[in-house]
Amino acid sequence: MSQAISFEDFIKTDIRVGTIIAVNDFPRAGNPAYQLTIDFGALGIKKTSAQITTLYNKDELINRQVLAVVNFPKKQIANFMSECLVLGAVKGKAVILLHPESNVPNGSVVS
Repeated sequence: MSQAISFEDFIKTDIRVGTIIAVNDFPRAGNPAYQLTIDFGALGIKKTSAQITTLYNKDELINRQVLAVVNFPKKQIANFMSECLVLGAVKGKAVILLHPESNVPNGSVVS
């Protein structure tokens, strides 16, 4: 069971919708991963690493909208600086990306 947090803690989390605009292999990652470049509209372009190679190939990720936490501090992963955290549901060893049911403007707030 997870540790309970307060509502005030939860509302500090800034989750936004963005569109993946570039995908690259990430051979230096500890586990198979891609480097994603995501357009968050007025918030700008952010990069992240995601261990999603089991279910997704690079071509099908381009122009896909995803949900991401955009207010974590930057984190270095191998030789790459991650600027956000893409959200997904874990199914065994695979990660299924979370996304809006229909397209919305990049940078839209998830509440």
